[in-house]
Amino acid sequence: MDICLIMDNPETPHHPVIAVALQQLSATHTIRLLDVRPLTDAEAIAEEEKYPLADLYLLKSHAPQALAVAHVLEQKGALVVNSWASSVACQDRVRMAQRMRDANLPWPYTRSFSSLGSLLTDREMLASLPFPLIIKSYYSHRGDLVDKVDSIEQLEALAAEWKQEPIVLQEFAAGDGWDIKMWVIDQRIFAARRRTPLEPNASKEDFPIAPEELPGEWVHIAMEIGRIFNMRLYGVDLLITEQGPMIVDVNGFPGFRGVPGADSALVALVERIAQERKAGT
Repeated sequence: MDICLIMDNPETPHHPVIAVALQQLSATHTIRLLDVRPLTDAEAIAEEEKYPLADLYLLKSHAPQALAVAHVLEQKGALVVNSWASSVACQDRVRMAQRMRDANLPWPYTRSFSSLGSLLTDREMLASLPFPLIIKSYYSHRGDLVDKVDSIEQLEALAAEWKQEPIVLQEFAAGDGWDIKMWVIDQRIFAARRRTPLEPNASKEDFPIAPEELPGEWVHIAMEIGRIFNMRLYGVDLLITEQGPMIVDVNGFPGFRGVPGADSALVALVERIAQERKAGT
């Protein structure tokens, strides 16, 4: 197969998981990289049009120009993993919340605002906010806003940098001090515990969870997310609360950094897609 990786991170060609998988795949497939970092939407589309349509595009970027390229490619009949629609749905935190509600999956109550600045001018809304809350950028992106706020004063302090940022506020769900990280590659689940980043100086060390130790409810949640977002590569963050597991984030095509066996699983997924395409011809 001809495979193109759409990317926007200079680390990607040297990534400890992605690069290893691509190296293995290059033995039997043709691999090409499309780096959209220096390009506008139109330039990225024009750059890709220099080449014949690839058999498979791996969309390892949520940059606007990467999404624009993916959308155009799909309209031409290309296979993109994860698809443009799936990637957009994971980037838009309001759309994500709606899908979670529609699927009856546990997700914190979420409300959106056109900007942090506009929220701070609405004194009635501010007076009604049930602190503590989690504040996030409306659209997920590299370096976005994610923080816990306990007061209006903390919101005002964030405005110095984030006043124009579209935001969401989510109810704060108290967990047990750990985040459950689950990574899914074509229905194969990898999982680990990590200290919550809301703790000061929290360690980023992962403590792997064996597949046989995963509660059935966690597995169901992970598989349902793949179904409702139509994704084959994604990550899920859970909190374990007194009311049960709560989904707090979904990432389309994460880097799977530090996940043992992820590179082999990525290779297996691409080989499976190759077999599917061969069987379909």
